[in-house]
Amino acid sequence: MKTTAVRPMKCEFATEGLLWIDKIATGVGIILFNPSKKLAAGMHVLRGLSQGRVTDNPAYYADTALEYVIAEFKKMGADRQISVAIAGGAAMLGSGEDDNMGARLVTAIKSILSRYNLTVKLEGVGGTKLRTMILNIDEGKIKIS
Repeated sequence: MKTTAVRPMKCEFATEGLLWIDKIATGVGIILFNPSKKLAAGMHVLRGLSQGRVTDNPAYYADTALEYVIAEFKKMGADRQISVAIAGGAAMLGSGEDDNMGARLVTAIKSILSRYNLTVKLEGVGGTKLRTMILNIDEGKIKIS
């Protein structure tokens, strides 16, 4: 079975097989999936809002990554019936300001998604463990572990 892996600060599209995001810690893995078109996009973002910063990598920030993916879904006629899953946003072990970084990123992503009238259907966020997300595109099932 074909496997498409998504690395940190990257975005990948797939139409078959498995879409896989692993080693998600304080960052957040996001999967958007249109089951009728069998189109999926996976992002592994580490930062929330670009605040107007321009980057040649749209997957660097959550807002630019989601804007890019949703525009691509529209081009492919898959901008309706989108399911969303997120995982990550773990707290760093230790103390200090960085402990809330993951939670702040999750909040930012949910806010960005709401601008597009999208809601998270499946999530595994918070805590202190690494997570993996796997979407079986052919079956339309997402597993977060």
